[in-house]
Amino acid sequence: MYGRLTKYIKTRSTWALIIFVAMWAVIVGRLFWYQVIHHKEYQQSVSDQVQRMNTVAADRGEILDKNGVVLATNVSVWRVFISPVDIEDNEQARFISRNLAEILNVDYETIYNRALRENRADETVKKNVEKPEADKVLAFIEEHKLNRQIHLEATTKRYYPYDSLAANVIGFMGTDGGSYGVELQYDKYLTGTPGRYITAKNGLGMDMPFKYDSYITAEDGNDVVTTLDMRIQQLLEKQLKMTYQESKSAGGVAGIVMDVNTGGILAMGQYPTYDLNSPGKLNAEYLAKLEEMGLPTDSDKYSEEYNNLLFSSWNNKAVSWLYEPGSTFKVITASMALEENLINPNHIYTCTGAIRVQGYGSPIHCHKRTGHGSMVFARALQQSCNPTLVQVGQSIGSNLFYDYFTAYGYTSKTGIDLRGEASGLYVKREGLNLVELSVYSFGQTFKTSPIQQITAISAVANGGYVVTPHVLNKVVDSKGNVVESYDTNVKRQVISKDTSTYLSNILEEGVSSDGGAKNAYVLGYKVAAKTGTSQKRDILNEAGESYLYVGSCVAYAPADDPQIAVLIVVDEPLGSSAYGSMVAAPYISNLLEEVLPYMGIESTYSEEEQKRAHVQVWDYTGFTADKAEINIKNQGLKYEFVGEGPVVVSQVPVGGSSVLLTTGKVIFYLGDATPETNKQITVPDVVGMVATVANTTLTNKGFNIRIEGAMNFEEGVGARVVSQYPAAGTLMPDGSIVTVQFMHTDGTD
Repeated sequence: MYGRLTKYIKTRSTWALIIFVAMWAVIVGRLFWYQVIHHKEYQQSVSDQVQRMNTVAADRGEILDKNGVVLATNVSVWRVFISPVDIEDNEQARFISRNLAEILNVDYETIYNRALRENRADETVKKNVEKPEADKVLAFIEEHKLNRQIHLEATTKRYYPYDSLAANVIGFMGTDGGSYGVELQYDKYLTGTPGRYITAKNGLGMDMPFKYDSYITAEDGNDVVTTLDMRIQQLLEKQLKMTYQESKSAGGVAGIVMDVNTGGILAMGQYPTYDLNSPGKLNAEYLAKLEEMGLPTDSDKYSEEYNNLLFSSWNNKAVSWLYEPGSTFKVITASMALEENLINPNHIYTCTGAIRVQGYGSPIHCHKRTGHGSMVFARALQQSCNPTLVQVGQSIGSNLFYDYFTAYGYTSKTGIDLRGEASGLYVKREGLNLVELSVYSFGQTFKTSPIQQITAISAVANGGYVVTPHVLNKVVDSKGNVVESYDTNVKRQVISKDTSTYLSNILEEGVSSDGGAKNAYVLGYKVAAKTGTSQKRDILNEAGESYLYVGSCVAYAPADDPQIAVLIVVDEPLGSSAYGSMVAAPYISNLLEEVLPYMGIESTYSEEEQKRAHVQVWDYTGFTADKAEINIKNQGLKYEFVGEGPVVVSQVPVGGSSVLLTTGKVIFYLGDATPETNKQITVPDVVGMVATVANTTLTNKGFNIRIEGAMNFEEGVGARVVSQYPAAGTLMPDGSIVTVQFMHTDGTD
């Protein structure tokens, strides 16, 4: 009995030991499995359940102009979010949702549905909340003691201080970084590296009872300094808007100001454009076009057209648009022939109004259908004579012409550091037959982009060097260290300095005398310019004829020491004229009149120009009559005293006004006399008059005249008044200023 019991106990003990050892082996095996073989995997799993990682946003770098003016920066905004796990009940959820919907203009149901997610600690209500709304949310939290239920997280958003200024160059931010322009091109430099803040949370998203966190600092993006000059950009865009409105352009306008020696883009723009701070909204001009279509606002077609116009406003016409350069290309053709000594500057060309080219069905006409008669080459270029340029092109020959055409960059992209640059449209070398050569010589039947055209013209200006246009000046980190800079890239020399100088003199004489580009004249400065008008051959009317045009003008200054080149291109001008001499040249003149002094380039007046100069009237109010008389004589202006008294109490024109030096007159009022008590004069109608007649008419009436526009108003057949202010019939005090705008209306391209 005892023996069997002992044996039974031993057996049970043995089995118990075996089972225990087996269980222990399993446990050890599992522990080995988890802690050794899959240690990292399960450690990460536990960390993910315990840790919460918050991203700390890095500030995007700023975009600046060459002088340090900020064009793109960041401003503080807030993300408003709720913590459903802390919301006490359904009633509180409705209360919070209702009030946040009202403050933030967010759908109530959206907020309420998120508030019902009871196991969540972070549900976004709205991003990019600006300070006024954020302050209201904070006040609501404080008033109702909801600091656990509602939270605000500070962040930043992209902000453009000048709204639409240089919009098509700067570009804007998309969901994944920069979209368009500099924001896209240099996104890798502008984008910073986000930081991380890791904290310990329990399963409900609440703080753990022990301290566990780590922080990785964010690295802000680098600043991009561009070649743009904000002031020049503003002046360019003002002129683009003016020509768009006055030319009644249906296709928009584009313009570029470029440093001819470095290729740096000082200004680049178009009109219409868009607001960088609201890139998804159409501007007034595009909205008007959309409304003209008469589409139902809820239709798919409306949405399609809306998006088409939106993309059009974003697209940078200066680099992506192709057009026939027209007569502005004659400068390039002339440079080829001059460089190869194929033109005798004194050679006489005869223009009968047209020229026939073998293989071309009809004669190639000159813009002057009656012909220019006999003239030397320089004058033929200034008068933009097509038949003469055809002969010049034929003397160059197809192969040599194509060599230069390629060397100037017309068969390749310029390489500007902006996305979307278009490639020109042109025939291959073997396709440049006699007909193509003849029409290419005056800029027809091939297409180029504005950036290609101004790059080629800049080579003519700077001594023959083709440089790469660019908008990057340098990239700078937060400590001011230069990360990357752009050095001038000279690709090749196409023509000699002598050819460049000779051609510049021809073009300047065409502006300052009676050439086709005389509307580009700037008083006190030597400007070289050429205008052009080309047909849009890919858009035809019902008769199969092209009826739309592109007017343009290219200029550089000073002509004897070129610093900048300017190009303005007007697409489909539908006003009274389509000629580049009318829709582009006057606005280049206006632009250069302000840009050249701003750049520190001093004006120099000839004796003739002195007669056309304006002078700014001093403010003589408070001067004694004797002192006023001495100083007004020193200014070279005429004067008259009205009333009696020792001190000047008022004057017409007022101080700071600008009047023509040769005829300017100031009326001084003494004692009780005032402009209102003096004689009132009716403003005459001078629109359509030539300069001498308009000047005489106004001064004889007792008015001062201020001249805008063509200051070389005696050249050619004489500029005429195209507008005046105040309007005819207005009553004005004696000595008041009437501003007249002159324009040469006989110009063609």
